[in-house]
Amino acid sequence: MRKLYEIGPLQLDVEARVLTHAGAPVSLGARGVAVLTALVSRANEYVQKAAIMEAAWPGLVVEEGNLAVQISLIRRALALVPGGERWIETLARRGYRFVGPVAEIANRVEPSTPTARARTNLPQALQSFVGRERELAEIKQLLPGTRLLTLTGTGGIGKTRLAQQAASEVRDAYRDGVWFVDLAPLVDPGLVPSALAQVLGVKESAGQPLARTLSEHLRTQEVLLILDNCEHLVKACAQLAGALLQETARVTIVATSREPLRIGSERTYPLGALPLPDPKGDMRTIARSDAVQLFVERARQLRPRFDLQDQRARAVAEICVRLDGIPLALELAAARTAVLPVEQIVRLLDQRFRLLASGSRSELPRHQTLRALLDWSYDLLDEPEKLLFARLSVFAGGWTLAAAEAIDAGEAIAKDDVVYLLIALVEKSLVVADEDGDRYRFLETVREYAKEKLVASRNAEALRERHRDYFLALAEEAEPKLAGPEQAAWLQRLEQEHDNLRAALEWSLAEAESEGALRLCATLWRFWMTRAHLSEGRAWCARVLAKPGAEEGTPERAKALQTAGVLAFYQADYPAAQARNEESLAIRRQLGDRNGIAASLNNLGNVASSQGKFASARTLYEESLAIKRELGEPKYIAITVSNLGIVALQQGDFAAAGALFEESLAIARELRNQTGIVADLVNLGALASEQDDFPAAEALNRESLVLARELGDSRMVADSLDNSGKVASRQGNFVTAIATYAESLAIRREVGDKGGIASCLAGLAGVVVALGSFLRAARIWGAAERLREEIGSPLSPYERTRYDRRVAAARAALGDDAAFDHAWREGRAMALEQAIEFALERTGEQQ
Repeated sequence: MRKLYEIGPLQLDVEARVLTHAGAPVSLGARGVAVLTALVSRANEYVQKAAIMEAAWPGLVVEEGNLAVQISLIRRALALVPGGERWIETLARRGYRFVGPVAEIANRVEPSTPTARARTNLPQALQSFVGRERELAEIKQLLPGTRLLTLTGTGGIGKTRLAQQAASEVRDAYRDGVWFVDLAPLVDPGLVPSALAQVLGVKESAGQPLARTLSEHLRTQEVLLILDNCEHLVKACAQLAGALLQETARVTIVATSREPLRIGSERTYPLGALPLPDPKGDMRTIARSDAVQLFVERARQLRPRFDLQDQRARAVAEICVRLDGIPLALELAAARTAVLPVEQIVRLLDQRFRLLASGSRSELPRHQTLRALLDWSYDLLDEPEKLLFARLSVFAGGWTLAAAEAIDAGEAIAKDDVVYLLIALVEKSLVVADEDGDRYRFLETVREYAKEKLVASRNAEALRERHRDYFLALAEEAEPKLAGPEQAAWLQRLEQEHDNLRAALEWSLAEAESEGALRLCATLWRFWMTRAHLSEGRAWCARVLAKPGAEEGTPERAKALQTAGVLAFYQADYPAAQARNEESLAIRRQLGDRNGIAASLNNLGNVASSQGKFASARTLYEESLAIKRELGEPKYIAITVSNLGIVALQQGDFAAAGALFEESLAIARELRNQTGIVADLVNLGALASEQDDFPAAEALNRESLVLARELGDSRMVADSLDNSGKVASRQGNFVTAIATYAESLAIRREVGDKGGIASCLAGLAGVVVALGSFLRAARIWGAAERLREEIGSPLSPYERTRYDRRVAAARAALGDDAAFDHAWREGRAMALEQAIEFALERTGEQQ
C-alpha cells in the first residue's frame, strides 16, 4: 500500500520520498519531503514546529533553523505551480499550516521494486539533466572498451554532473556497482586511497599498504569507479588508478579533472562548453540550444511561468553567449531571474565583462568568464551575505547549520541571522543543500572562489582557529560517548565530519602553538581505532608529536603519545607501542599525573601481556589498579581488573580469572558502560569454553555478540565470534564453526588485527584437522606460527600445551612426518593475504 497525495498538479509519494511534477522528480530532498508530508497530511491545520521536526528528524535534536531552511526549499519547489509558494502559511513562533489543494489517493498498490541504490552511492540528482546528449552517448559508447576515461575541462564546465549521469545510466552493466568518490575536500595526497576505501567499505588490511588492500578487494569485482575532482591530487590519483588497473581485470575508472592523469591506459575526453545559440535567430532556433535549455530549466525552478518570447529569447541567447555556455555560470545567472528580468541581467553582464575584455567579448578565456560571473553573483549579495559566503569556505566536505552558527557568526553577523543568510545563499545557487537537508556544501569551484574572498578579508586565521576549536570540542565531546551506548551514532557523526577534522588537524599543524594539535590527536584515538583508520591516525600523531614546540612534557603531549601507542598496539607494532607508552609514562610521572600514570601502566601491561610476558604484565596492571582504587575511578578499575583476569586465564588459573571477570562485569553493569559489559561477557565466554561449560559459553557469546553489533564495535564482534567458533568446533558443529571463524577472520583482516588473525587461523586449522585434512591444517598452522613470530605475540604456556597436543595428534594421524613438515614450511612461506585466502577456501578438501 503506497500513500500518495495530489497537491494540485504535483504528486507526493510518501513511501518513495519523492515529489513529482508531470512525472518528473522535483528538486526536494528526503527531509523536505518529510516536512511536506507532515503538513499536507494535516492540510488546513496548524502544525506545531516540534511535531514537524519529529516527523522529519525522528529521534534527533536539531535546531529550528533546519526547519526554516526546509520550508524555504519547499516553497521554492511548490513555485512550479503559479502561487504555490503561498501554500504554506507561517504562524509566528508556533508552526506552519498548509493551505494548498490536497487530495489523498488511497488504496493504490504499486509493485515493489528493489532499491536502486543498493549497489551505488551516486548522489540523488536533485535537478534534471539538461543537454549533453551527444557527450552522454559518446561516453556510454566508450566505457565498455575503456579502463580509464578522464573527463577534462575547466571548472564549472559540468564534468561531475556528466560523469554522474553517465554512470547512473550504465549502472546495470556493472555487476558489483557504481561508486562515486569526491576528492575535492582532501588536501593530503596520501588520503586518496582512504577516500576510496571509505566509499567501498574497505578497511586497512594487516601489514600492507591500503592501495594493495583495495586492489585485492576489487580483484574479482566488476565495478565502475568515479574519481571526482582529481586536479589538485593528480599524482596520487594517477598512482592509485594505475595500481587498480594493473591489479584488477574488470574495474573501470572515470576520472574528472582539469588536466589528464597521464598514465598509459588513460583515454581523455575533453569537455567543452554547451552549444551556443545565435542571438539573431528566431525563438525556435534559440530554444534548441543546450545552453538556452539549461538556463530556461533552472529559471523555471524559480519562476514557473518563465517562457521564451521573441525579445526574451534573444536576451537569454545573449546571456548564454556572454557566459561562453559554461553550465555553472548559466545556473548562477538563472538564479537571478527570481529578482531581475533577463534584459537587466544582460546589462549587468555587459558592465561586468566590459571591464575584463581585451578584445572581442566572445573570445574571453572560460576561466575569466566564470570568474566574472562569480564576481557578479558575489557583488549582488548584501554585506552580511558576502561575509557568510566567504566564511563558509573554512569548511571541508560540508557543514551543518549548528557548525555555521558557531563558527561563522560574530563580527557583523548575528547568530540568529545565519540561517536566513544561508537560505539566501541556497536560493541564489551559491550553496547546495544536500539531499537530507541537514548538511550544506559548496561546489568546489565556488568554494575556491569563496576561499579567495576569505583570505582577502584578512579574517581567515581567526575563522580557521574557530573552526579548529569547534571540531576539537566536538571530538572531545565524542570521546567518552564512543565507549557507551551512543557509540554507533557518534562514530557516524565523526565519520561525517572526517574532512573537517582533517582540516582542523592541518590548521593546528600550521599554528605556532601545539596544544590544539596534540589535543585533537589525543581525543580521536577511539574513532581512528574503531573505524580502522589506524595508519592515518598514526601518521597524524607522528606529524603532531614531531611539530616544533610540541616537545615539551605537557599533559597534552602525554595523552597524544598514549594515542600513538594504542594505535601501534592495535597494529601489533609492539616495539612502537611500548616506546610511545613509556615516553607518556615518563612525562606523567614527572607531572605527578596519577590518573595518567595509571592509564600508561595499563597500556604497557597490555603490550607485555600480548607478548606473553605475564609476570611483567601482572606487575604493571597491579600498580595501575592500586592507583585507580586510590583515586576511586570505578570505570578504569573495571578495565584493569578485567585485564588481570585475562592474565589469569592465559596462565590457566580459571578460578581467579572468573572472580576478576565477574568483579569487572558488576562494575560495568552498575555504570551502564556498554563497552565494558561486552568485553567482560566476551572474557567470561572464553573462560566457560575453556572449562567445557558449553551451554554457559553459548549464552554468554550470544549476549556479547548482540551488544557488540549494537555498539558497532567490530573488534568486539570478532572476539565474540572467535569464542562462538571455538565452542561450535569442540561440540563437533563444524559448519557453524567454519562460518563463524570466517566472519571473524574477515573482520580481523579489515581492521588489521594481526594477533586476531593468527588466533582465527589456528581455530580454522583445528576444524580442518577434525575433518581429516591434516596437510591443509599443517599449512594453516605454519602460516599462523610465522605471523605470531613476526609480531612477537607467542602463545601463553597454557595455550601452548593444548596447541602442541593438537599438532602432535594431527601429525600422528597423518603418519607421514616428512609430508607434514613440508606442508608446515609451505604455510610459513605464504604471504599473509595468501594464507588468509587459503584458510578461507573450502574446508575439508583433501590435500
